[in-house]
This record gives sequence, C-alpha cells and structure tokens, in this order.
Amino acid sequence: MSSPVPYSEQNKPLTEASGRFRWELRREGGWSYEVTGDCPGCRCPMTKSWPYGQYTPTKGPFDRGPRPAEDDGPWFTRCTCASRHENRPAGEDRGCGAGFWIAFPPQGLPR
Repeated sequence: MSSPVPYSEQNKPLTEASGRFRWELRREGGWSYEVTGDCPGCRCPMTKSWPYGQYTPTKGPFDRGPRPAEDDGPWFTRCTCASRHENRPAGEDRGCGAGFWIAFPPQGLPR
C-alpha cells in the first residue's frame, strides 16, 4: 500500500480531536482499548492500542482494573498506518508522521 502523502512530522492541536475512530475493548494478552479509523493526516487506515487501566495494577487474571476517567480524553497518538510514505526516515517503519488527538466516543469508553 502506498500513499501520495509524503512523510511529515506535524502535530494537530487538541481543538481538532478526531471523532471518526471506532473504539473497542479487547482482551488479547491483556485488556486494552483499540481504536481503528483513518489517519487525519494521510487518510490511510490505522489501528492504535492503549493498555486498559495502564497506570493502575490489576487485581487478578480476569480483572480489568479501574477504567481510565472519562475526562482523561481525548488521547494523543501518532499515525500507525502501514502505507509507504515518501521520505519516511529509516528508523520509522509505520505512519506518515502525523500526530493527533482521538476523541472518546459520545457514549463514553467501552466497558
């Protein structure tokens, strides 16, 4: 997959948080939030994961621990698309360089 958008490190401001991502709560090797959607920088499909309750210890093998507070969002990420972007630095194997905020879904984080 290739994109006509060249690699460029740019951060979008918090006021432009993207709400066009689908949020899921997954349990594969540990609970995590996974978001999928199109990068607002290059428009390529991407996925990003964050550990569930990443700042708190879990209490048991099936306990997800406390949910992050709703007012902790939106969360910041960089593009993780698999597309090839012209001029991407040798040390970067994914993404277009765009940094942006992903808004929580209107109904709150999945449980």
